[in-house]
Amino acid sequence: MRRYEALIVLDPDMADDDVKALNERFSGIIKEHAGEIIKIEDWGTKKLAYLVRKKDKGRYILFDFVSGPELISELERQFKITEDVMKYLSVKLDDEVDLEAFKAKAEKEAVEAEAKKSATSIEQPKAEKEPETAKEEITQEPEEPVAVQEPVEESTIPADNASIADAKKEEGE
Repeated sequence: MRRYEALIVLDPDMADDDVKALNERFSGIIKEHAGEIIKIEDWGTKKLAYLVRKKDKGRYILFDFVSGPELISELERQFKITEDVMKYLSVKLDDEVDLEAFKAKAEKEAVEAEAKKSATSIEQPKAEKEPETAKEEITQEPEEPVAVQEPVEESTIPADNASIADAKKEEGE
């Protein structure tokens, strides 16, 4: 089995329900041809580099899946006949994928992600308390008064480098 990615650009005016229906339709096609879906990502609406079907924006959907090579021709045929698909691109990522090892790796990553999520939920109460103490510190008045410099009179400001040296000699006296 091979690993593929298919990126489709949909009409940006489509309703979310229609997008979900298309995702389910294409996922069903992948599963019918003995494929396994790794992930489906909705990248949202983005500006296109040029007009496509008189539209300057498109909604990007990424399908990452494992299947045989015969699926790609059927999937691209379905992309072509679907009016809401403005553009599509299918790319082969890997020639040989061990599906069982890939599933085991994905499960391991999911367990690690869940562990990180639970660890951050435990630390959140501590993080919420820290800003309160910071606010208290900011609202306290400074203990020492801040020194304010007096404005310098224009007569003491030297006009050129020679007068700077003269001004320093006068200060030293």
